[in-house]
Amino acid sequence: MIAKRIPVLFENEEECCACGACENICPAQAISFCENESGFLYPKIDEEKCISCKNCVKVCAFKNKTVKNSPLAVYAAIAKDESIRKKSASGGVFTALAEKIIKDGGIAAGVVMDENFNIHHSFISNADDLKKIQNSKYAQSSTRKTFSQTKDFLERGKTVLYSGTPCQIDGLLSFLKKDYNNLITADIICHGVPGNKMFSDYVSSLKKDGEVSEFVFREKKLGWGINAVANINGKKRKLWNSASPYLYYFTKGVIYRENCYKCKYADSHRPADLSLGDYWGIERQHPEYLDKKDWNEAKGISLVIANTKKGVEFLNSAQNEIELKPSSFEKASHSNAQLRHPSERLNRDEIISVYKSGGWSAVENHFKRNIGLKRYKSRVKSLIPKTIKRKLKAKM
Repeated sequence: MIAKRIPVLFENEEECCACGACENICPAQAISFCENESGFLYPKIDEEKCISCKNCVKVCAFKNKTVKNSPLAVYAAIAKDESIRKKSASGGVFTALAEKIIKDGGIAAGVVMDENFNIHHSFISNADDLKKIQNSKYAQSSTRKTFSQTKDFLERGKTVLYSGTPCQIDGLLSFLKKDYNNLITADIICHGVPGNKMFSDYVSSLKKDGEVSEFVFREKKLGWGINAVANINGKKRKLWNSASPYLYYFTKGVIYRENCYKCKYADSHRPADLSLGDYWGIERQHPEYLDKKDWNEAKGISLVIANTKKGVEFLNSAQNEIELKPSSFEKASHSNAQLRHPSERLNRDEIISVYKSGGWSAVENHFKRNIGLKRYKSRVKSLIPKTIKRKLKAKM
């Protein structure tokens, strides 16, 4: 009897982005994702179920595909509906586009956080549920079976707007194998992703003070930036960037999965029809766009890059939902380093080693020993009036 040749999905951890394409394409359902000792997800093959078709190896866009798109148009943008903008992390563009898709009878796929603080992709077909996919979630989302479900929707004639990290979008496109006219893809301008387990452990550490019923990574009421809020025992606790070990290590880029530090999408060649993010530095790049009412950076302004003709056409069809002002990739990437190069590792190995050996409590203790007076930096910055912040930022 000839022994089965089990495919090798990756030889080292930096070769896998956990997009989920291999799991979705496996005809024998022999692939599942499991956490490694650092809490990051990696695919595992059930050798008993595997039929050695090697579809999983062939579909891997992260290792096999080269993205050739280049920016066709770059914009600063805001949602025209201010209520959307208030509840969004940035300028509300993704939510406005998702609302348009749903009103036209389509479906939006985005990232949700469930009641157990697990972060995963889900489909929204009702505008009342858009709040579930609003705001940023700074941990890796599990795409689960959404690639297969997306294909089913598309084959049935439904229009789908699918948002995710660039590697997830590239994985989806590789899984689908062909371009669908009724699919619009949007990749986020991504720094890198921590594992969901580390985030869950962080939330669990907050539970020592009471029941945590909600966690918002970016609370717009505290300003445009990474200012989180946790609802603990019915009271909102502000979690300033430099006072929260999770947010601090996230913004420093030292708790991402291995492949993020060699990300091939951290440049001008993006896989999605649209790339969406914050237009950081707009006060320096386009001071002529800013005013005290709608185009006020304190309320958040989005960056939108159209990478394909389909992306350009979709933006043109959404003029009632979003307002666009022209920019350039050079200006947009100036304060968005992840459009120029991947995040740097810095002391990533040290922090992950601490987490592996002692769990989240060890990471917190490490943070407290090393952060010093920086713990109060975010809080002090929050006390500076927005008008003064705006003038200072424009001069930097």
